[in-house]
Amino acid sequence: MALRRPSFLPSLDDLERQAEARSTQRGRPGSHFDHPTAKNVFIAVLVITVVAHVVGGLIFLIIGF
Repeated sequence: MALRRPSFLPSLDDLERQAEARSTQRGRPGSHFDHPTAKNVFIAVLVITVVAHVVGGLIFLIIGF
């Protein structure tokens, strides 16, 4: 008994066409992000990392390590 693909999922042919269409579209020159949310998450994590390192460095300077 073979498992059937649910009808609400796109067929593999549709997925292949969508992937081909996406690969032909180029993003803005110099942009490494395809999705604006990914860019925002990256920037937020980068800011949190830099702030954490600065705060940690200040704490180590105050303690005297």
